[in-house]
Amino acid sequence: MRKGFTLIELIVVVIVIAILASFAVPQYITSIERAKKAKAENALGIIAQAEKMYRAENDTYVNFASGAADATLGSYVELDEVDNDTDWNYQVTGATTTAFTATATRSGGSNNGETVTVDQSGNWGGDFTP
Repeated sequence: MRKGFTLIELIVVVIVIAILASFAVPQYITSIERAKKAKAENALGIIAQAEKMYRAENDTYVNFASGAADATLGSYVELDEVDNDTDWNYQVTGATTTAFTATATRSGGSNNGETVTVDQSGNWGGDFTP
């Protein structure tokens, strides 16, 4: 008598694995998106800190376009990771002597174009919903 798996047993195992994977993969993708949002929130916090340091010395906040964070505020904090982030584009708009809004815009993935924002008071906003 030969010992081994029958074709039916193998098919059942494959079906069970497929069912488990159908639950696991969407949760994994959601976890990845949440981690990327946390990365953007961290970077925006660093940008806000740099803006406050800039204002302390210059009595105004400063605007910068995507990719120019380090050149604009790099003397206050380390911002290379902000300019080199491939998941998000960062910019500061509406900078005046009393206010600014820092925005991270998703640059790929299923949430492409969605944003996370922070202002000078530490108020968070945006439309990113992983």
